[in-house]
Amino acid sequence: LERGGVRVFEGINFLTRTPHPTAEEMAGLHERARVAGLWPYGASPDQMHYVGHVPPGWMPVDNAWQQFFARVGMDKLLALVEESTHSAAEGIVKD
Repeated sequence: LERGGVRVFEGINFLTRTPHPTAEEMAGLHERARVAGLWPYGASPDQMHYVGHVPPGWMPVDNAWQQFFARVGMDKLLALVEESTHSAAEGIVKD
């Protein structure tokens, strides 16, 4: 991502279906990223950092922003994008 000719973000975001992926699941994500040619962009294990998720069972956040995004349908759009990217990426590497 660049703004005014300055790179402000470079990286890959892995989306998982579980909040705490196993080491094997993460290795699979990294391997699919390698096969797709994404390692130079931050997808290799040594370049990545992990962002923690909210522990299972916590109360969902429901504030004005979440209510606004739900009213304009952003939650449905994000769910559609998430579903389509998972489906497309999962067929890249066959076990």
